[in-house]
Amino acid sequence: MTPAEIIVALRRRGVLLAPAGDGRLRYRPRGALTASERAELALHRDGIAALFNADPIGWRAAVMATQTPHTGAIPLLLARPEVPVVAGTCCSCGDPLAPDDRYRCRPCAEAAIAVVGELAAVVE
Repeated sequence: MTPAEIIVALRRRGVLLAPAGDGRLRYRPRGALTASERAELALHRDGIAALFNADPIGWRAAVMATQTPHTGAIPLLLARPEVPVVAGTCCSCGDPLAPDDRYRCRPCAEAAIAVVGELAAVVE
């Protein structure tokens, strides 16, 4: 399988894959992957990481889209929910903020806007 096919196959099964920011990949829910799938991820880790780096907004939007409820208020959308909020870092992904950013980095802000825009299109 190619790195893109791996990502798509995992998403179809409900497994979220995202870069951890330190060269590793994270997936949710825990325990969702078999030993052979983890080995496949390790084999293609660099290719998968390159895909995430090539589309920094896309992977964030994919993770955020899973957090939107079918009805009711939209919660704070996070790209890496497990990352603690630290001053000077994005509240969504934990990456360092640019001097002109306040709470979210630009890719997380654009991803959240894209997700909310898709929800608005469904409602109309």
